[in-house]
Amino acid sequence: MAGIGGLMLLAGLDAFFIERHMLRRQDVTVPLAGLPDAFNGFRIAHFSDLHIGHGLAADDLESLVQKVNSAKPDMIVFTGDLVDDGMEELVAAAQVLSRLQAPYGKYAVLGNHDVRGHVDPDRIIKAHQDAGFIPLVNRNLTIRHRTVDERLIVAGLDDYWRDPDWEAAFSGIGKGECVIALIHEPDLADRAKEYGVTLQLSGHSHGGQVRLPFVGGVLYPPYARKYPDGLQRVENSEMLIHTSRGIGTTILPIRFLCRPEWYMLTLRKK
Repeated sequence: MAGIGGLMLLAGLDAFFIERHMLRRQDVTVPLAGLPDAFNGFRIAHFSDLHIGHGLAADDLESLVQKVNSAKPDMIVFTGDLVDDGMEELVAAAQVLSRLQAPYGKYAVLGNHDVRGHVDPDRIIKAHQDAGFIPLVNRNLTIRHRTVDERLIVAGLDDYWRDPDWEAAFSGIGKGECVIALIHEPDLADRAKEYGVTLQLSGHSHGGQVRLPFVGGVLYPPYARKYPDGLQRVENSEMLIHTSRGIGTTILPIRFLCRPEWYMLTLRKK
């Protein structure tokens, strides 16, 4: 019993003091049918779930900014939950994130923690803008290649807890376009496929935040249980979804066998 207690103590110390600060990069190749030739090899830095104010301060984002900028992505996307349940470090976090750079821009959507409790969604959107991100709240934009006449569509949905406008988010998109959708809750992919989405990028799940050998994630939130982690194919479709394990934490400031991650997604023509 003493041995088991000792292991539990070590695991707890690791989860609280060590692992949640061990940010790592994961490289993922994403094969997409219909990807325009000019975007073959296009690189997207994807991160989510910062949860500033819950065991993560604005200064803690310096490592993320340095790592992402060193990788020189073509585009950067943030898939929600800038804060956890407070706004105290919002301005400071925006200042750090403003140093992220990508030639094809930076894009962000709201998460559930950005729209409920003591959080003001309008101030979150303003923080995205102050950080140089284009907030995509029920809208889409065309990303044109700089050297040839080809394009991608990037769409963003408001968070599920604010009753998002799906029709507005995907309005004006022609059939056959390559559409990348930023949607915080991954399980909404089953509806997103009805709008011709090629690739959905999500967060929300935290990868379970605590994972056990041979079991995986211990607890996933609602709308993050069907597509909880990594690159998956959406049921009954050719659509793909990539779900981030996130950077920060919620409920308890711990991570166990589930390090914080950001991702370099390389698009490849299928």
